[in-house]
Amino acid sequence: MSNETKEKIIPERDFSTELHVSSDGYTMPYRLHIPKDYDCGVLYPLLVFLHGAGERGTDNVKQAQVGIQHIFDDPESPAGNAIVFAPQCPEDKQWVYTSWAKGNYSVATVTESRELQAVVEIIKDLVLEYNVDRDRIYVTGLSMGGFGTWDMLMRHPDIFAAGMPLCGGADPSQARALAEIPIRAFHGKLDGAVPVEGSRETCKAIKSYGRGMISYTEFEDEGHGIWDRVYSDTDNVKWLFSNVKNQPASTPISYKKVAKFAGIALGVIGAAVLLGKKKKK
Repeated sequence: MSNETKEKIIPERDFSTELHVSSDGYTMPYRLHIPKDYDCGVLYPLLVFLHGAGERGTDNVKQAQVGIQHIFDDPESPAGNAIVFAPQCPEDKQWVYTSWAKGNYSVATVTESRELQAVVEIIKDLVLEYNVDRDRIYVTGLSMGGFGTWDMLMRHPDIFAAGMPLCGGADPSQARALAEIPIRAFHGKLDGAVPVEGSRETCKAIKSYGRGMISYTEFEDEGHGIWDRVYSDTDNVKWLFSNVKNQPASTPISYKKVAKFAGIALGVIGAAVLLGKKKKK
């Protein structure tokens, strides 16, 4: 289908509204995109999008309005043929319980938030419910969501094929583990909300391991709000989706065709082994 005839995806309009209820009663609203021509004989990549502080709440709308819409600017964006999941953090909570003004933090003293635990629970559910390619699960986020992206990559490196954190902070002491994951990180040099030194320090520590899978871009003329610039760059979106676990990013990507219903069986069995049994809602 040509660019002229393919309708642009608008998350606020085209994502379904969902609600996750954990076994302990914790609830989290989220938006979900399933490819229009979803085929049970195809394994699909899964993209997790973590919003910033300004999109917190319970309306299940705001997180689909900022940043994420630009991932679909190009009608041929690989995100259009992917499962995309955008959870919403409660108004008085954070993806990571640390001061944004401090930049980096220590995972040894900052425990994983209940909010990110819920995100992981939903990922498990999606892997079980849909034909998710477990070798192509990605995470990206901006500002508060940049912190969340780094945190998920540090605490759950086995889940993700690649990550793209924007203007967030992390724990440089986790650089050895992060060096095993393809990452593109971004920050504005003039950022007055989250110190740019945090990204610099973490990326420098990762680069010291010489794995060559970390890319850091610092915008000389930008402050905190870099997300439109990053997500509207089709190259960044295509790069994210080009990564496959245990394969170089340059490996050509093609959807894995399997027999009808066999894809579902593979997805369910594989997910159970990797992520554990699905919790009842």
